[in-house]
Amino acid sequence: HLQDLERQDTDGFPYIWNPETSERVLEYAETLTIAEGFEPKPVQLYGFQCFDLGVPFGWYKRNGFRRFRRMYKSVARQNGKSFENGIRGTYIAGFSGYQFGKLFTVATKKRQSRIAWDEMNKFISADPDLKELFRVQEYKSLITALQTNCTIEALSREGGLDDGFRSIFASIDE
Repeated sequence: HLQDLERQDTDGFPYIWNPETSERVLEYAETLTIAEGFEPKPVQLYGFQCFDLGVPFGWYKRNGFRRFRRMYKSVARQNGKSFENGIRGTYIAGFSGYQFGKLFTVATKKRQSRIAWDEMNKFISADPDLKELFRVQEYKSLITALQTNCTIEALSREGGLDDGFRSIFASIDE
């Protein structure tokens, strides 16, 4: 990232760093509320979370499309992967500007596929403004962003996971 920042103004370098789009997702994240626990508290990102969330949203190809289409993160359990995917998923569905997109949380077992989906649901449920922008259908494991018509769905092999889905975001767990 740091080397690419130095190279971005050179001829032939195909990418552009846009700090405003990186900051936008970080600002969004810090408006969210963590509902879990004894009392609600605001999200306060750590430095590594700012990097993991901000960098993929800040780099663009010269044609205007985002540079990064895939991200792989491997850390031990209970270190915030699903939490970060909850931020990413709700941001992309509700605020990226993409219309009628399909977002998925996927795992072999339905219970496991619901982990990241539940994080998204908790962010929405904890915020009255987000509740107005999303419709949550718990029984279907489906969240709909009302302004963009994007859907977030938990899928698993148990529930008949099929081929052919064209997603704009997928949180895939083991």
